[in-house]
Amino acid sequence: MVVAFVLIRVKPNHDREVLERIKKLEAVKDATTVYGEYDLVAKINVENLDNLDTFIFDVLRPISGVIGTTTLIATSVKK
Repeated sequence: MVVAFVLIRVKPNHDREVLERIKKLEAVKDATTVYGEYDLVAKINVENLDNLDTFIFDVLRPISGVIGTTTLIATSVKK
C-alpha cells in the first residue's frame, strides 16, 4: 500500500466546494483546509505507485477549481 499526502492549491473561494468533492473519493482517507501556500491537504491510500499516478493525474487534478498539487509519499505507515 502507498500512503501519500497531497497538498492542493485551489482557485479563490473554491476551498469548501473542492474539499467536499475530494472527501467523497474512495482513495481519500482524510482531507482538510489549511492556511498557507496550500489550501487543502488530503491523505491518500492506494495499492501502488501506478494507482497513485492515475489518481493524481486522472481524478484529482481535473476537479474544477484545483490549480495544482504537490504529492508527498510517506516513507512508512504505522498500523
